[in-house]
Amino acid sequence: MIRFVHSVLRASAFLTRLPAMPAAFAGPAVPLGRDAPAFPVVGALAAALPALVLAGLLALGLTPLAASACAVLLLVALTGALHEDGLGDTADGLFGHADRERALAIMKDSRIGTYGALALIGSLILRVAFLAAIGSASGLAAALALAAAATGSRGAMAFLWSALPSADPGGLADRVGRPSPARGRIAAAIGLALASVLTVPVSGWGALILPPALAALVGLWLRGVLVRRLGGQTGDALGACQQLTEIAWLLGLALVTR
Repeated sequence: MIRFVHSVLRASAFLTRLPAMPAAFAGPAVPLGRDAPAFPVVGALAAALPALVLAGLLALGLTPLAASACAVLLLVALTGALHEDGLGDTADGLFGHADRERALAIMKDSRIGTYGALALIGSLILRVAFLAAIGSASGLAAALALAAAATGSRGAMAFLWSALPSADPGGLADRVGRPSPARGRIAAAIGLALASVLTVPVSGWGALILPPALAALVGLWLRGVLVRRLGGQTGDALGACQQLTEIAWLLGLALVTR
């Protein structure tokens, strides 16, 4: 148990702006890929405060749209927009007509292009809109949905990381050590289990089926695009996976929450 707690703390230091705990890094260096099963737990931790803010603002009478916008932006701040950056770079690299090498070069460029800007705008709009739809039915359901989507999507991200080779040897996702397929499957299972525990009691059994099914479909689509265009994954592509599967998870919960 202590070992897993340290794994969560190490993963949190990489995936969020939450304070790092030096004790978790004592001893020999551990590749980040070994901590992949902790990614869903980190998602829940990062989303805890935004979820509380969302529930509180709704209880105070703020509109679901405004409360959802505040919560999503707070979550972005707590994660340092790490995954949003990946989504923007991936959209710029993959949605043009560039060949593989050119696409990888575009994804490494810190400047944002039209496709990246549109992807980021779309991501924010959809997450806020789906949360607001859930919040109009139940403030508690919306708060739990935010945490569940953050949790499940990071399990999906870890699974994709383990399932594809690096398309950019020497890149960030390659340097920190890709997780084994077994660790990727464990991460996905933990994400699904935690997300279900959070949402099924409030949103019903549909929350166990539709949200992860939609996230899986989106993840499979992205996997196919990455294999076809790049021959594997990159750190930016993993960020895009997190964003897209989070959106899909929230859509599923918006459809089953009444």
